[in-house]
Amino acid sequence: MHKELLVQLARRALVLAATAAVVVVAAMSIQLAAAWRAAEAPLDTAPVGLTTIDDQYAVETERAADLEAQMAGVARQVSDLQAALITASGSIAGDADSAGRLQDQLAAAKDKLTRIQKQLKAAQARLNALNQAAARQAALNRQAAAKARSGGGGGGGGGGGDDDGGHERDDD
Repeated sequence: MHKELLVQLARRALVLAATAAVVVVAAMSIQLAAAWRAAEAPLDTAPVGLTTIDDQYAVETERAADLEAQMAGVARQVSDLQAALITASGSIAGDADSAGRLQDQLAAAKDKLTRIQKQLKAAQARLNALNQAAARQAALNRQAAAKARSGGGGGGGGGGGDDDGGHERDDD
């Protein structure tokens, strides 16, 4: 049995040596792959330094402050525009009220003008009638004067009746 034990022990030693060899080969493979990777793919750019980051931070902080100042300016302009709009709205409302009153006054003036034009037409018609009556009366007076001069008033003139062609006289 001694021989069997020796074969088993040799087999176990062989397995142990093969396992150790596999572990050593794996470690060497990893080392070789890391070296190969480092040689084939170096860093293109160096990492950014702390001073560069501080400088960029200062620039961005200044930019943020400038933007805040610009936003404050825009806010002032917006409030100025709102105030102007409120003032303009008040003016528009006042102008609308004035326009309404003026339209009412214009309508009243148009009505008054229409009444005065009607009165003027009636007065012109009355004046024309009076002028025609005066012209007829003047013609009658000329005829009577001509008869008085030519005949000396000889026939009495037909009883003193109106000879105005059947028209009534208006002695107003």
